[in-house]
Amino acid sequence: FSMNNFTMNTYEMKRDIVNFSEKISKNCDKPTSKFVIDMVYGILKSKDILLSSISEALQEKTKKANTIDRLSNNLALELSENIDTNYRNIAIEALGDNPVFLIDDSDIIKPLGKKFEDLGIVRDGSSLKKSYEKGYHVTEIVGLTESKKQPISMFSKIHSSTSKDYVSANAVTFEAIDSVCTLLNERSIKGTFVNDRGYDSNEIFNHYFDKKQNFIIRLKENRKVYLKHKWYPITAIRDSRKGKVKIKLMFQGQEKECYVSVLRVQITAKKKWLNLVLVYGLGETPMMLATNIDIKSKEDLIKISRLYLDRWRIEEYFKFKKQEYNFENFRVRNLRAINNLNKMLTYAIGLIAILSDKIGKRKFV
Repeated sequence: FSMNNFTMNTYEMKRDIVNFSEKISKNCDKPTSKFVIDMVYGILKSKDILLSSISEALQEKTKKANTIDRLSNNLALELSENIDTNYRNIAIEALGDNPVFLIDDSDIIKPLGKKFEDLGIVRDGSSLKKSYEKGYHVTEIVGLTESKKQPISMFSKIHSSTSKDYVSANAVTFEAIDSVCTLLNERSIKGTFVNDRGYDSNEIFNHYFDKKQNFIIRLKENRKVYLKHKWYPITAIRDSRKGKVKIKLMFQGQEKECYVSVLRVQITAKKKWLNLVLVYGLGETPMMLATNIDIKSKEDLIKISRLYLDRWRIEEYFKFKKQEYNFENFRVRNLRAINNLNKMLTYAIGLIAILSDKIGKRKFV
């Protein structure tokens, strides 16, 4: 399934775009509703986030400069929370009764930026040298749609440690998790949150325990675990085993034969007992996953391993935003406007995920 073909058909899809935009801007005033419709449609039609490109795609009778000014003025406003709420309510319906959420941080690099508000210094994840550049941090949670595992954003926030009201990266992570948990609690369902090693901290574990959500977290090598009445470096546990259960997993486009073991261990966070899943054979270093999900069979082991490996989809989502919609090339300078622009792109991509999932075709693969 080609994204190029999908976005080229936005003329025929205008009704779907308008209906979706009207739903997410429900209970907003008419100017706000028009703004949301124009932004979502303009982004999808132009495949760009530059206001000049969006304005050109709208083909309004007024001067292009006037359209740009109108869109720019709206982006600078504090938008109604109803829009985000309506969008998330629509998005979560596509995830089914056992939703899976992938959480990760990314970056936006603005090396030549001088007048962007609260521009900080971030590590350029796309650089082979992992150099530091001027830019912003992005915290994102995507859910995987039920039928085709399309990534659809449930939370996205651009932030900077130089902002006056900035607390910490963890504070933003907790805000993200809490926003999704609110949706889950309203529906009386549990989600599974999948996290990379960057989220292996007692604060994160404790937060999931408090929220009573399922999680899978890849562990760092400096973690200690309690087993058989003694605390051990996790690497000692990992290196003393080879895996008991033989399974096959898709990894980097190839099916690999792996061996997996599971142990009941305790971690320092609230002295809670968890399942430690050790996966051997995917790379030079065995993978260590901590989860509070019950494991009673080989199928459970396979499911947890596969859920973690699905985490690459959020990385593909980041790439998609940047490469297909040129997101790092935004020109708005106010941090609120930058976040509002990010939201509009989030809604546009969310609609693509929902529609492509419904018609049974794959995306971001």
